[in-house]
Order: sequence, then C-alpha cells, then structure tokens
Amino acid sequence: MHRFSCLVSATFLFLLLAAPLQAADTPSQLAGIAIGANAEDLRDRLDLARVAPLWDKPWLVRANLKPTKGFSAGYVLLGGCAAQNRVERIRLQYKDGGKALFDKLTRTLTDRYGVPSPLPVPKGAKYKGYRWVFGSNKGKGLDILLEHFDEVSEDSPAGNIIRMTDNRAIAQERACYDAMIKGAPEPQPAFPLFEVDDSWLLPQ
Repeated sequence: MHRFSCLVSATFLFLLLAAPLQAADTPSQLAGIAIGANAEDLRDRLDLARVAPLWDKPWLVRANLKPTKGFSAGYVLLGGCAAQNRVERIRLQYKDGGKALFDKLTRTLTDRYGVPSPLPVPKGAKYKGYRWVFGSNKGKGLDILLEHFDEVSEDSPAGNIIRMTDNRAIAQERACYDAMIKGAPEPQPAFPLFEVDDSWLLPQ
C-alpha cells in the first residue's frame, strides 16, 4: 500500500512538473513577430502605410511584411474589431522554395511538436502540406500550416509557405463584426446609378 501511495504521488508530481513544459512547447512567434503583438509596435517589420481590410472578411486587416532575411514575402492579419491591430495570423513564403527545405522543416517541426495531420491535396495540384494543432482543437487554439507548392498558379505561389494562426482570436473578430452589423441595413452599392443587366455583368 505504501508503495502504491508513493507511485501515485510520484505520478502526480511528474504530471504537475510536465504541464508547464507542455505549455512552453506551444509556439508564440514566427520570424520575430509574435501572435498577439500590437502592429503599432512592429512598424519596423510591417508596411502599415498600406493596410487594408480583407474584401471577403472585413473583420480582419492585412499588413504586408517588409523585406526580411530568409523570406521572399509575407503578411500578417490583424484584428479589425474585437482587438484592433492585434496580430492574429502570420503567413510567410520562404526564400528557398525547394522540396529539400520543406522536408527538413517538416522533420524539425515533427520532432518539436509531434506528428502533424496531412492537408488535403487540391485536385490536379502538385502540393504537400501539414498542420500542427495546439489546444483542444483547431477552432479553439493555435495552429501551424507548412505547405509546399511545386508549381505556381493564380491561387498560390510556388515554393514553401508557413502559416501560424490564432483561430480563437479570429473567431472572436468574426463574432464582434457580426454583432456590430446586426440589425443594420445592408449597404447599397454607390455605383452605377442605372439598373444593371447582363451586359454589365459580363466582359465587353
């Protein structure tokens, strides 16, 4: 009985000590930009002179990354309602677009965070991607996507992309926006002043 009590106590102590280590394993930044940071504190990293809301998600604002070593391009999405200017997603394209780098990054992230879930491959695309989820599920926590595109297309660049997202914060932004516009009349287009027909809707 004494041995059993000691085993239970040792197990509890192990779990107690392990909990902070697991929490510390959750990533918080990418390329020196932290999820949750205020964009005003990142003026040396972000082009804040040309920020714009997303046309299909007006509760989020996009700011492009200034030139950064190791990456060819990138942007962050900022809160536009619940927590304005808060960094909620970081998406970067690596300067090295080779498959060898993708495989190396995949191994490193797997060693660090565990086995990821593969992402579905778009029809006809030469693509590979993985997702690491931190939290009880994707919608309530943070996730990382690592993607490799063999061929450039209109929808995606060729090369390697990494994305880190605070999904709970983005859901809060959407809820804030929905509550703000609830009951408000739908905005009407200001142009054109005449009734439109098929000739207006199609290329001429």
